[in-house]
This record gives sequence, C-alpha cells and structure tokens, in this order.
Amino acid sequence: MSPAKLVAHFDSLVLVTGVSGAGKSTAMHLLSDTGYYVVDNLPVPLLERFLEFSESAGTRYRKTALLLDVDSADSQRLLMPLLEARKSASGKVRLVFLDAETSVVVRRYSETRRPHPAFDPEQDDSIQDAIFRERERLQAIKERADLVLDTSDCTVHELKRQLRDFLSSLGVSSAYQMRVNFLSFGFKYGAPIDCDLITDVRFLTNPHFVESLRELTGLDTGVKEYVLKSPDAIEFVHRYSELLRFLLPKYQFEGKAYLNIGIGCTGGKHRSVAIAEALAKALASVEYQVSVRHRDL
Repeated sequence: MSPAKLVAHFDSLVLVTGVSGAGKSTAMHLLSDTGYYVVDNLPVPLLERFLEFSESAGTRYRKTALLLDVDSADSQRLLMPLLEARKSASGKVRLVFLDAETSVVVRRYSETRRPHPAFDPEQDDSIQDAIFRERERLQAIKERADLVLDTSDCTVHELKRQLRDFLSSLGVSSAYQMRVNFLSFGFKYGAPIDCDLITDVRFLTNPHFVESLRELTGLDTGVKEYVLKSPDAIEFVHRYSELLRFLLPKYQFEGKAYLNIGIGCTGGKHRSVAIAEALAKALASVEYQVSVRHRDL
C-alpha cells in the first residue's frame, strides 16, 4: 500500500523525532494531554504495520502521535517514503524534530545520570562523540521537518507553548482544560497543604452566632442568604472573581493543569462554604473545569 493511502484515515498524524535529550518525552506528554493517542519509541520497521492496524481499529487512532526511534540508516531509509508522501496527504501528517545544543544535552544527561542511548564504547570516547554521530545520522530527517524546536534555552512550559501554537496552526483543537477547584475549610482544623491560593473570609459576619443558623451550613438557603447579602461579601466575591479572571489565563498559559483555591473561615461550615459556592458559580465557564469541595462540612 502506498504511504499516502496508509495515512488517509487519520485526522492528524504527528511524527516526533530528534536528538536524544532534547525533550521528546515532554513533547509526547503534551500531545497526550491534547487528545492524541501516543506511542513512544516505535521502531521504524514497525511503522507500516501500525498504520495498517490503526486503519481497522475505528476512531481511536484518528489523532495519533508517534515518537519514532530512527536508530539506523535502515530506519531512515524506511521512513523516507512516508515523509516524501506528506504533500499528497492533505496536511494530515506532520514531522516535529527536537534539537538542542551539544553542551546542553551533555549537561542534561549529567544531571539525570542516565546513559545516552546512542553511546557505543567501541566507537565513542565521550558522550559528545555519541551526540555528534546521532546528529549526523538524523540530519536528513531534520531537513524535512515541518517544525524544528531548539530546546536549548526552553523551559518545559515554553516547549509546551510552542507545541500548542504549532497544533493550533494545524487546526487541531486542544482537549486541555485547567481544573479550578474551590476548597472550603476551617482554620481551626488547619490550613490545607494542597492549595495554590488561600484566602481568609473570617472578616465576614459569622452565622454561628445566629441561633437559627448555627446548626445549618453554607449550603442551606438561610445561611447562604445571610452571608451573601452583606455588602462586604458582595464586594469580596466581585473583586476576587475579577482577580481570578486575570490570574487563571496566566496559570493556564504556564501549563498548569490544576488550580486549588482554598477559602477559609473559622470552622469551615458557614462562610467559607457559601463563598466557595458563590465564587465557583461566578467563574463557571467553558474555558475551565470548575468544581467545589467542602473539606470540613
């Protein structure tokens, strides 16, 4: 079967390769988060068999990312027909190549204390020799890449942003939505250790001292109305919501997947519960997955 026919059933097929230590695993994690079915280190001789299998496997593999192990001249020779056929594949196949300066790769392997996969003690005196040989072997693949990412000065978050921008240019929508969870709690039981942000609402009038409300919670209508009708509560919910509308896109831009926001009062039963519910309602949108949990209710 021709290479173009092998990939006709894909909505998007992203091939990832590059220099060892340049961040290929990080790239695959991002592609997985974006809704791709990912296969790590697929030997190139098995590529055609996988493409044939995926055609008969329904919709599961319509968006697939393959990290290819181009470990020899034979692997490169087998891969070239697919790369040359990309123009007739209606933009469905894209090749991403990750690279980094040799000194950076050496430092990364030194920090992780992992052996370089291309190191051959019979040929190489140092890890630099292995990197040079690998880079030379992959040069023809790099020249055919749709995107070359030099990660020498990239943080993990910057690499993820560049890949997201690339996927957006392909018209691939991201399945990634940041989870925003509001957690009510009582300071008398200790502040939670898993919150990114914590705010204290003990400045609001306490329903605990209203006999008819004492045994109720912030989920009950009476307590909710008592807490939220005060001018201070109204202004707090408005101002804090505005602050979060400013912050949330910044956190998402940095690649944060979860944001836990603690709302604390004395016992975690009245004020924090009502305010957490009000903030969750104010921030609910299609941009984020908003949830509420009440630790001490």
